[in-house]
Amino acid sequence: MTGAPALRRRPILGMSAVLLPFTADGDVDWSGFASLVARTVVAGLVPAVNMDTGYVQLLDPDTRARVLRTAAAECGAPGLVAGAFVADDPEAAFDVDAYAAAMDAISAAGGTPVIFPSHGLNALADDEWVGAHHALGRRFDRFIGFELGPMFVPYGRIYSLGAYEALLGVQSCIGAKHSSLSRAAEWDRLEVRDRVRPDFHVFTGNDLAIDMVCYGSDYLLGLSAFVP
Repeated sequence: MTGAPALRRRPILGMSAVLLPFTADGDVDWSGFASLVARTVVAGLVPAVNMDTGYVQLLDPDTRARVLRTAAAECGAPGLVAGAFVADDPEAAFDVDAYAAAMDAISAAGGTPVIFPSHGLNALADDEWVGAHHALGRRFDRFIGFELGPMFVPYGRIYSLGAYEALLGVQSCIGAKHSSLSRAAEWDRLEVRDRVRPDFHVFTGNDLAIDMVCYGSDYLLGLSAFVP
């Protein structure tokens, strides 16, 4: 798409990452975190936890699990979304079973998994990347994809528009977060969405252009709450 599409009036699905606060002693402030999640829900947003704002890749497995349990206890009907994270090495292969285990934990807590990037996943060719999501879609009936640019994590990647269009064929994938910081790339994805699968959510992750919601994006942004 070469320019912005027409502005539209529509309900917006807002999701917002809740930063994990710490005490002055360096411990997780669990009561503070629970309060921030609750306030996010009251504000009408779907809380997102264990995301790149969170910071899921820096937490040990026990802390990630407790983050999920704590957030789930504070969420009502809107539920929550959470990063399904797999820690791996640069030369690692894509591990579908490890992703399934992470997604199982989120689904069991009443949340929707967000497929967090990893070395193994993002080393796949475009068609293999789509195939990986099809494989996850055969195990789970609801999840969110994630394009995270390499400016955010070293194993991040923005896929081709063709791969993105193919991703829309994974019916269990209800949407995908797009974090390239590029308006043009996101406009292209909105055009594909409108043409191929209008119910698919393009969740903007562009903190530099939050008006993307005017063009048809929903959003999954950070931060909804933080302790300076």
